[in-house]
Amino acid sequence: MIIEQTEIKYQGKVVFERIVMPTNFKRVPKLFMEDEACFLFLTKGAFHFRTPTNFLTFKEGDGMLSKCGNYFVENASINEDTEHQIVSAIGAFFYPAMVKSFFQSDLSIQQFQNNFDTTKISIDPLMKSFIDSLNYMLDNPKLADDNLIITKLKELLLLLSKSERASTINEFVNSLFVPNEYSFNEVIQQNLYSNLSLPEFAHLCNSSLATFKRKFTEYYKESPAKYFLQKKLEKSIHLLNHKSKPISDIAFEC
Repeated sequence: MIIEQTEIKYQGKVVFERIVMPTNFKRVPKLFMEDEACFLFLTKGAFHFRTPTNFLTFKEGDGMLSKCGNYFVENASINEDTEHQIVSAIGAFFYPAMVKSFFQSDLSIQQFQNNFDTTKISIDPLMKSFIDSLNYMLDNPKLADDNLIITKLKELLLLLSKSERASTINEFVNSLFVPNEYSFNEVIQQNLYSNLSLPEFAHLCNSSLATFKRKFTEYYKESPAKYFLQKKLEKSIHLLNHKSKPISDIAFEC
């Protein structure tokens, strides 16, 4: 359930958003409407962010830059009273055709290969000042005419390109829309001891459940359920053989 949601649109698409929601969830997919990239600044609370090969934690004051992909947002509450805890964030969304139309130079060059799916962004004083101005605009959405929206999107892209140390804004913008590639085995091994369900594994692998099961069996020569159980049993035995570690350390969740 969303407690508060404020949106600013350009050409019919959400470009800036502020959202407040409770933390009474375990794991929800991060949904992308198109092949957009997004920037997120967490103003309150915390959450885990699971990509096909990474597991990141974001806390109040952290910034995130994410390419379009299959991800999960997971609860990171520090205690069990999640009913009265909230997560609030300010976001910006970048659509390929829209963003590239803002710049006159050729954006087809790809020298800047920043290979990431999701990364933390350093919030320096300039970025903090920008976020404050964006927050003010979301408080007063009637101020957001097309010229102001375009200006703010350009400003954010320039700040992000500096944060990511791109040589030029052109190279940075182009890199935002170059999909990150994963091998099937890489996704499985990076999430081997998680508590993901098979449908959630299939989501991270960008496939249907039936396709995931078939591909898994072809690759590992046994069913997903049998393979995961065997690996977790092996880990349990390994940890039990290390007497210095308490049994409580034997966990299957990331």
